[in-house]
Amino acid sequence: MSVRSPLRRHALFSSGLVRGGRGGGSFWLLLFAFFAASLQAVPLSFTDDSGTTLIFTTPPRRIISLAPNLTELAYAAGLADKLVAVTAYSDYPPEAKKLPLMGDAFRLDWERLLALQPDLVLGWQSGLSARDRAMFSKLGLRLLVLEPRHLEDIPKALRLLGQVGGTGEVAEASAREFERQRDGLRLQYAARAPMRAYFQIADTPLLTVNGDHIISDVLRLCGAENVFTAAPLLTPTISTEALLTARPEVLLALAVSPRQMEDVLRTWRLLPLPAVKQQHYGFFEPDLMSRASPRILQGATAVCSQIDAARRTFSRQ
Repeated sequence: MSVRSPLRRHALFSSGLVRGGRGGGSFWLLLFAFFAASLQAVPLSFTDDSGTTLIFTTPPRRIISLAPNLTELAYAAGLADKLVAVTAYSDYPPEAKKLPLMGDAFRLDWERLLALQPDLVLGWQSGLSARDRAMFSKLGLRLLVLEPRHLEDIPKALRLLGQVGGTGEVAEASAREFERQRDGLRLQYAARAPMRAYFQIADTPLLTVNGDHIISDVLRLCGAENVFTAAPLLTPTISTEALLTARPEVLLALAVSPRQMEDVLRTWRLLPLPAVKQQHYGFFEPDLMSRASPRILQGATAVCSQIDAARRTFSRQ
């Protein structure tokens, strides 16, 4: 049958193999859609902070966060509409408190977790036991492990979450805003006289941080030196004798209530340190200092202000 045959021509036009028929436009639209879908299905691989590579062909739609700071990072990266559950103490932003709970850092509710059918779980490396990891593997659940230990890791985590979740623009904007605020604080305090600082995270026993802790990053941002930078452990226990020997010029501590503040001060007032006598000390909300999330810069701003107040007094002596 020739192409000029009415039946042959109708068949070709209807299939879109020849321009000019009604089906021609539809064919090209279908062809474009096919190639667009093919491009979208190209696998993308990402390596998390545990060194594990995860492959995605489409962004996850149902995400569970297993740590409060990861919840904050997920919201900041634009994943709010994808989060379906969190763990205990995920209280920021306020919307997070409305999500179902999956347990806490010590015990996960595996039955409830499975019932929610997540296609991605965000895990905090330090909070995951070997047993938990094995269980995720056994159940075939994809686990993205994040462990931002320094200020510079926070924008990296935001960008990774944005890439994985398909919210790159929102995540990039959050990352850049974090970097802008961080660099602003560094510029503001970089040229000021260095201060020797002690940062207490618990008082019974006395617990502080070493130079590898993210709180030490905050102190450096404020132009201060952690007097226990060289301690071998990330969060070492110290004695009052060690604190006296270190002779900090400003004392800082985490506290959530006036009673906690008074308990800390009761110990400090027994120490013959000029910083205590001159009231060069300050207290800070734990969530703003212990969570590796964008809000840590709110805590950093308060810490820098307290250190600078002590600095001004010392400069007059």
